[in-house]
Amino acid sequence: MQHSVSLTGGQAVVASLRAHHIEVVFGIPGVHNLPIYDALYDEPGIRHVLARHEQGAGYMANGYARIAGRPGVALVITGPGVTNIATPLADAYADSLPLLVIATSLPGETGGRSWGRLHELKDQLGLAQALVGWSHEVQRVAEIPEAIAEALRQMRTGRPRGAFLQIPLDVLEAQETIALPALEEEEAPAVAPNEEAVQAALELLRAARRPVIIAGAGVSAAGANHELLRLAELLQAPVLLGGKSHDVLPNDHPLVITTRGAPSRTLGPLLSRSDLALVVGSKLGMQRTTLPALERNRSGQAQAETGRLPLPEKLIHVDLDAGEIGQRYPASVALVGDARLALSALLAGLEERAGQYEDRREEVAAVRAALRERAQQIYGEVMPWLEALRTALPREGIVVADMTMAGYAAAQAFPVYEPHSFIHASELCSIGTGLPLALGAQLAAPQRPVVALCGDGGFLQNVGELATAAQERIPVVTIVFNDASYTAVKNDQLQRFPGRSIATTLEPPDFVSLAHAFHIEGQRVEAPAELARLLRARLALPLEEARPLLIEVPLTQR
Repeated sequence: MQHSVSLTGGQAVVASLRAHHIEVVFGIPGVHNLPIYDALYDEPGIRHVLARHEQGAGYMANGYARIAGRPGVALVITGPGVTNIATPLADAYADSLPLLVIATSLPGETGGRSWGRLHELKDQLGLAQALVGWSHEVQRVAEIPEAIAEALRQMRTGRPRGAFLQIPLDVLEAQETIALPALEEEEAPAVAPNEEAVQAALELLRAARRPVIIAGAGVSAAGANHELLRLAELLQAPVLLGGKSHDVLPNDHPLVITTRGAPSRTLGPLLSRSDLALVVGSKLGMQRTTLPALERNRSGQAQAETGRLPLPEKLIHVDLDAGEIGQRYPASVALVGDARLALSALLAGLEERAGQYEDRREEVAAVRAALRERAQQIYGEVMPWLEALRTALPREGIVVADMTMAGYAAAQAFPVYEPHSFIHASELCSIGTGLPLALGAQLAAPQRPVVALCGDGGFLQNVGELATAAQERIPVVTIVFNDASYTAVKNDQLQRFPGRSIATTLEPPDFVSLAHAFHIEGQRVEAPAELARLLRARLALPLEEARPLLIEVPLTQR
């Protein structure tokens, strides 16, 4: 049912977002997008979260989308607003996230010529097109509702990517009588895999004795976690989770292996004994399958690793995006469609095979022990701190691991138990995103505790978002591991150029005083047990009393 109403372009944006049940938007007002903000003033159903930098706004929307499973929306101005949010848009493309950016643009009468106008950019739409799955510019107010509907539809159909909509300044200020549909939130119909392909996959699975499963974040995106667990138990198949799919299954399940770039000598024996690989919701990208370039043995000597993860020759690949299947490993059978429907079909066809697969839990236990030892060797100093965090955090707590040594250790060895409880944006691997991602995650799950793991260098890249946490009263706990170094970069620098370290040693601020300057509680802890006590006390507070907290953990300076 539609109704006609006279609206400005700014009002049409807000009315369209509300019609699609968008409840939170992130952004920064500027002279170019004030008509949208004026419309937000009259819309109590949409909460606006004021960021301090457009990258922060984009990553808040990104974190919101990761946890809520719904689109994150960000509002930016022409030119620098778009260039500043480019990194979150690229991250959304890499990690298949529904991030909608609504930007302003200069009026069309420029004719593509450079006039030297405020915020002028050579080819703003072209820049965005290189980063997203869908982009568009409207020319009239009447086009805005349909454009926003199409952007959201595109992100619900197939593999979600970022979407970019730009609206010229004169369109935002113009007024038209338009047909605004009274929309209900629509769910795109799930795509079932081809029945012939399902039967071919079942034939391979029935003939296998020792299958192995590689699960990606697409499992959680499809809500297929329960089906995957049931199938793994039926097949007695080890399940390999990566950094981005760390939370797909409970990490304490005896068939689950969490691994972040494990060397072939650790996973090789298990994979060599496997006679079939079932890949679900993973594009088998290089982050998952390339072996580490350099490992160190017990005596500290460097040992080179070559090649890629040695998966079995027989491989079933389940993915929503047909274009991702076969990119890195040839698939014996391609199941293109929704992971939940595909796994349900496989379960239905394998019920009679229960109890006929080899029990591999002892193999899994041996691999897990080797991976724990490896994590201890590489990340030894931060491991007790992560153990303290785990003892204090409830099972449903959310951890956001930035690109820092503690974050890399968490992606390998921090146990998580619930879907949508761990964020590690390791494919684009943009440093400094931990705090804004955590703020968005907290807004998506206000009843669950959220902890950001940050390094001292990366944290400063978006430190201004502490002001957002304070003003919006978002009770995220940020742990800053301070070793006065870009440690991962320095380690690589010294391995490749021995004795020639440059620009990787830092002079950190007083992080506790910095927190106080933002009107946020700051604490420095000296021992893991102290961290656990502080977190328990903080998490015991009633929700209405919780406030942001920054905790500094001093580490050995590198």
